[in-house]
Amino acid sequence: MTLSIHDGVLIGYSVNFLENELQLDIETVADEIVTVIFENYLAHYFDHVMAGSILFDIEEVDLNTFFVGNNEQFQSHKLYAWPIWYDETNELEKYLQKNNYKCYVISASLGLNGYAFTKTLKIKKK
Repeated sequence: MTLSIHDGVLIGYSVNFLENELQLDIETVADEIVTVIFENYLAHYFDHVMAGSILFDIEEVDLNTFFVGNNEQFQSHKLYAWPIWYDETNELEKYLQKNNYKCYVISASLGLNGYAFTKTLKIKKK
């Protein structure tokens, strides 16, 4: 049986920079608590962080397509060396590809949405 986070309520999230891990704890519609674990995590960007966020989906997206649609955002991020130092956004994209990072987009029906650059995503029951 596949664990589904669709319409799950975000309980909380945490980042462990020493372990390079981002975790989202979610209460599913089946009243189970699951943890979404982004392993070998590089960085994340979240908007609309709030209690009661209802998640719609987490999906891996093509890096090239993602950067085309978010080029302006990464132009402004480079001034802060986020998530790494780069002069042009294509340098960041090449770094991510070369180092086997993936981009996972988190969408919500209500509240938290954003994305994470990480190498692996796992979902497990608590």
